[in-house]
Formats: sequence, structure tokens, C-alpha cells
Amino acid sequence: MWQTARQHPGALVASLSLHLLLGVIALTGAAWLDWGQEEAIRPQVIQATVVDAAILAAAVERQDQAQRDVQRQAVAQERRQSEERERQLAAERENRLRQEAREAEEAQRLREEEQVRALERERQAAEAAAQMDRERQAAEAQARAEEARRRQAEEERQLLEQQRRLSEIEAQRQAEEAQRQAEEAQRQAEEAARQVEEQARQAEMQRQAELERQAERQRQAEAEARQRAEQQRRVEEQRLAEERLQAERQRQAKAEAKRQAEERRLAEEKRQAEAEERRLAEERRQAEQQRRAAEEAARQAEEQRRAEEQRLVEERRRSEEARRAEERRRVEAERQAELNRQEEARRQAEAQRLAEERRQAAELAARQAEEQALAAALAAEEAARAEPVASDIQFYAAAIDSRIRETWLRPLGSGHDLSCTVEIQLQSSGEEVADSVRGIRSSGAPAYDRSVIAAIYQASPLPVPAGRLFERFRRLRLEFKPGGR
Repeated sequence: MWQTARQHPGALVASLSLHLLLGVIALTGAAWLDWGQEEAIRPQVIQATVVDAAILAAAVERQDQAQRDVQRQAVAQERRQSEERERQLAAERENRLRQEAREAEEAQRLREEEQVRALERERQAAEAAAQMDRERQAAEAQARAEEARRRQAEEERQLLEQQRRLSEIEAQRQAEEAQRQAEEAQRQAEEAARQVEEQARQAEMQRQAELERQAERQRQAEAEARQRAEQQRRVEEQRLAEERLQAERQRQAKAEAKRQAEERRLAEEKRQAEAEERRLAEERRQAEQQRRAAEEAARQAEEQRRAEEQRLVEERRRSEEARRAEERRRVEAERQAELNRQEEARRQAEAQRLAEERRQAAELAARQAEEQALAAALAAEEAARAEPVASDIQFYAAAIDSRIRETWLRPLGSGHDLSCTVEIQLQSSGEEVADSVRGIRSSGAPAYDRSVIAAIYQASPLPVPAGRLFERFRRLRLEFKPGGR
């Protein structure tokens, strides 16, 4: 409403005048109404009010002053509203500037955060690449270790297979020998008398004595073989010690040659075992043929004896018809002669049987001695193969050093003449025992010592031997010299 009044001040004045006039009319009308009511009661009295011109002018002046006051108030109100709008605009400009400053700061902060995130992504990418490289190296190391374990398992399997075949051959031989002994015992029980059993017992005692003498000679031969093997081993160790300076350059060739030699040795052992198996089978076949031939000869002798007896009986029958007078004498003489012949035949058969038993016992003793010698030779070879030698120790030590050098990274600023000594406790798989890697002698540069220990953990699992030779590497002291690397 005030805004409308400021825009149309004349309308405002007219409105005020109209309202003032209506007020005067209302007052006058009320007086007329009162006068009309009283007129019915009393006589009508006419009253008139004299209005002074000065008063009217003052009233008009007051009205004009009121209008001017209203106009001044409207102008002041408008001025205040204008100032308020200007303050609002200034505040809006200030807020807008502050908002723009905050937006600029936020944009700067976002750019800085983006740069930080980019740097973090680059760092993570570098770490991921390094991790992938470490995983690749670990996978390669694991693959090499797995290949070594596979080769070792294959060698152990072949050795076990060979031992199993020898055990089967020995078991078959023992079963055949037991069967033969059972047959022999049955035959002796059926055919021999108490005297024959006594002679057999004496022959058995002689055989046992002969076997004991042969066993003693075998033990002496084994002792001599062990002594010769020990002397040969010492000579070989001395020779290998003299060739230690050339071992590193020849390691690869030696490893390949060793593998090929091992393959040839295994093939030769297989061939020898097969040949031995064929020989034993041939000996069993020949023994069986000899036994059957002996049985056939005994059967033919018995048939000849029976035929001879029949012939003699027939001759006696014919002679009885011609010489009835001399029957009793000749019959008695012939019976006695027959008894003597049978006794002689039994003695000869028994002597032949004992000779055959002694021959078979000698063959058995010789075969057992040969088998024992073969077993002793195999055991000596196995012991010699299991005995750690300087070449094997040098080979695995060089392999471990090479593996660690492959993963070692030289710290910045470290010299080429530094060296340190560390101690490692290893498991049979080539992995370190937890927290077992420790420094024994420092290089004087902590960063260099830490890099060597980190390289050892990175190179795990290390190439270690199997069997008894691993005990030389269970607690390993390593002197690390980078040289010109």
C-alpha cells in the first residue's frame, strides 16, 4: 500500500479528503437524527455552528502536513528499502565471491587429490609390477625346485623298483629252495634208514662247517673291499680337492655328465639284474634237469635190478628141474649172493646219493656265496654313493650361491669389496626355518647386510641335496662376496 501511495500521492490526498468528508457527514447526520427524534417531543430548535476560516485553514494545513508526513515516511521507507536491497546485493556479491573462492579452493584441492591419487596409482602399479616380478621369480624358483624334487623322486623310485625286483628274485629263490628242501626231506624220510640219517646229519655238519668257513672268507673279502673302497675314496677326495678351482667352470658339464653317468649306471644295474635273473633261472633249470636225470637213472637202475632178479628167478626155476638134489644149497647160496649184491647196490646207491647231496650242497654254497658277494657289492656301492664327497658339497654350495646372486640387488652407494657372513637353518625342502637367517659377521654397511638377507629369503627354496648329504647343509654358513657384480 505504501508503495502505491509513493507512486500516486494525489490519489492518497483525495482518498484522505474523501474520508474526512464522510466523517463530517456522519457526524452531521447523527445530529440530524437526534434532532428529528426530539422534534416529536419538544419544539424544533435550529442550531448552527459557525466555522472559523482560520480553523478550517489549520485543519487543511494539518491535513497537508499529514500528507507530507506520509510522503516523507514513504520516501524514508523507500530509502531504507533501497539501502536494504543494496546491503542484500552487497551481501550476495560477497557470498558469491566467497562461494567462488571456496569453489576455486575445492577445485584446487580436487586437483591436488587427483595428483596424489595419480601418484598413488603409479606407486601401486610399480609395486604391482615388482610383486609380479617377485612372484614370477618365486614361481620360477618353485618350478626349478619342483623339477629337482621330481628328478630325485624318479631316481628314488627307480632304486626302489630295483630293490623290489631283487627282493622278488631272492624270495622266489628262497621259495624254490624251500620247496626243494621239502622234497628232499620227504624223499630222505621215505628211503633212508636210521644209519642213513646219521650219515646225513654228519654230512650236514660238514656242510655247515664249510658254509661257516665260506662266510668267514666272505667277511674277510668284504673287509678288504671296504678297505680298498675307503682308500679309493680318500684318493678321490684328494684329487677332487686339487681340482676345486676348476669346479665352478665345469659345474654345468659335470652335472650333465653326472646325470648321464647315473642313467648309464642305472641302465647297467638293470641289465646286470636282468642278466643275474636269467642266470639264476638257468641254474634252476639245470638243477631241475639234473634232479630229473638222477631220478630217471635211479628208476632205470631199479628196473634193471628187478629184471635181473626176474632173470635169476627164472634160471633158478629151470635149474631146480635139472638139479633137484642141490636145490637147497644153491638156493641158499644164490639168496646169500643176492643179499650181498643188494647190500652192495644199496651201499653204492647211498654213496652216489651222498655224493650228489655234497655236490648240490657245494653248488648251493657257491650260489649263496655269489649272491652274498653281489649283495655286498651292491651295499658297498650304495654306501659309496650315499657317502658325501667334496664334489657334491662343492656343487650344491655353488648352486646355492648362484641362486642367491640371481635375486640380490646391490644397494646404492655400496662398494665392490664388501662381504658379510650369514647363517641359515634349512629344511629338507630347501626353505629356511622361520626367522633363522641371521648375520654372523657384518660388512660394516647395514644396507648391504639387509640386502643379502632379503636376497636369501627371495631365493627360497634353495637347492639342497637329499639323503645323508643334506645334514651338511642343515645349518649353513655363507660368506657373500659380490666381487665385480
